[in-house]
Amino acid sequence: MLIVAGALVAGCTAESRPNDPRPPLVPVVSVSVSEDSISVAPRGVGLPGERTPNVNQNRTAPQNQGDRSEPAVVNFRTSNLIRREVPLLLEGPVERVYRMPPSSPGSFLAGLEPGIYRLSSPASRGTARLLVGASRVSSSGDLLTP
Repeated sequence: MLIVAGALVAGCTAESRPNDPRPPLVPVVSVSVSEDSISVAPRGVGLPGERTPNVNQNRTAPQNQGDRSEPAVVNFRTSNLIRREVPLLLEGPVERVYRMPPSSPGSFLAGLEPGIYRLSSPASRGTARLLVGASRVSSSGDLLTP
């Protein structure tokens, strides 16, 4: 009798919660700055048809989309190959300056609107271009992701 009463109470207090979509995956862009050039890989994020690395069992599943109106949060992994601190300038729809420590790696996050961005530094003769599209791949279809 006690078990039946416990089951009834547990069933009455259950709430239904909507399955909110997960946030978009944060793409990682590698930036290397030397005196001769600046390299960026990949050269674009959020592009239509772009496939992000999935857990193996999901590689053929369709990519779930996040909110396309939100800016793309991009994780920049930087490598300063110059022996002094240099600024990295991100120019485009969103402007940002990141100070890179001498001869060392670093990282920063930036929320970017769709558009074409130019990465440059006064310490380097080169520039690089990054294309940001409107696609926001959600992590809803992947295991082991936030």
